[in-house]
Amino acid sequence: MVSLSAEARIAVGREPADVWRYVSDLRNQDQWVEGMSGSEQLTAGAVGRGTQVRGTYTYGGGSAPMLLTITEFREGRRLAFESEEGPFPTTGSLSLERQGAETLVINQLTAGSDHFFTSIMFTVFRPLTKWMMRRQLQKELRNLKAILERDA
Repeated sequence: MVSLSAEARIAVGREPADVWRYVSDLRNQDQWVEGMSGSEQLTAGAVGRGTQVRGTYTYGGGSAPMLLTITEFREGRRLAFESEEGPFPTTGSLSLERQGAETLVINQLTAGSDHFFTSIMFTVFRPLTKWMMRRQLQKELRNLKAILERDA
């Protein structure tokens, strides 16, 4: 399997606790992650390592169920996840750092190829595909910033 990673960052004009409260409720991803809808927490209790969230991811004209499992959870600072179910096997993380009066949000994603065509695309068009991934992550972070700063 061929994989591709990208990262995007943005400063949000809110306290880290405010940003964390929003992003750690993974049902909110429907509002800022392009293509996600119908997210629901499957595991009972507070969000933490092992929490699972199911939703639908729409990409390239099709939709696929997506099951995210939180693999790392550091309250107020970082959560990491993986998904074997969805359009691509993925791992990712969302980290927060105080930056003066703002919160720096770092969004990282690694997508694996799901079939032969994707492997070729990830290999032959690696720079373009990585640029497209980073652009998508940055767009999502701009969505997040707009939501959080609007609600301030």
